[in-house]
Amino acid sequence: MLVSEEKVFFETSDNLKLCGILSKSQKKTDKCVILCHGITVDKEEEGIFTKLAKELADAGFSAFRFDFRGHGESGGSSVDITIKGETKDLEAAVKFLQKKGFEKFGIAAASFSGGPVSFYVAKHQDIVKAIVLWNSLIDYASGESSATPWAKKYWGKPAFDRVEEYGFTEIGSRKFKIGRNLMLEIGVLKPWQELLKLDIPILFIHGDADTYISHKDSIKYSKLVKNGTLVIIKGADHGFHDNPKHAEEANRTTIEFFKKYV
Repeated sequence: MLVSEEKVFFETSDNLKLCGILSKSQKKTDKCVILCHGITVDKEEEGIFTKLAKELADAGFSAFRFDFRGHGESGGSSVDITIKGETKDLEAAVKFLQKKGFEKFGIAAASFSGGPVSFYVAKHQDIVKAIVLWNSLIDYASGESSATPWAKKYWGKPAFDRVEEYGFTEIGSRKFKIGRNLMLEIGVLKPWQELLKLDIPILFIHGDADTYISHKDSIKYSKLVKNGTLVIIKGADHGFHDNPKHAEEANRTTIEFFKKYV
């Protein structure tokens, strides 16, 4: 099926300009799946969201992938990123899409975006029909307890100490700078508690070889939420993009879930 893509810009309630790409199939629909990327990357999520958006359009959905503030082609500085700010970004994306005529939404949240998505959806279950969490960081206390070496290095006490000394710390090989306000939120916010409020279906997809965020978190919270489903991808590391078979399984399972519930 022929897929058309349109690059768009829209504004948040605090006057930041964000960039997104709307993928549409030839089939007319009021259903849209929003793809939310992780921290340090952008709307393409290392290429896997690019492919997922086209596959969703082939399946009869529209798909919208966008850059959170401080990422990609969107405005704002990475040092000023906060979870509350990214929640505003998602809210702005939904309002923009509603003006385009979409009424029913699914959301796929990769990695760090699981937090902002949890906070947004807890207040908008009338709009969002189902969510998929890809290796999502929804328990910041788990990160602080150093479930993985990556969590220890970038979200543990040394990171907090660096922020206090320099006003920022850096994440990953890209040396992506984040600031004090985000680290303060990490210390107090609990996205997983928001997920417990949800009545809508939630699909957890996680690789059992994830070196960034332990798949044990997804096992734990898929059992605690009301309508949780768990898919463990054997041998998959964080993000699924490094292995075509893992990417294919993540995409296929995600699309099947949204076809059932959105």
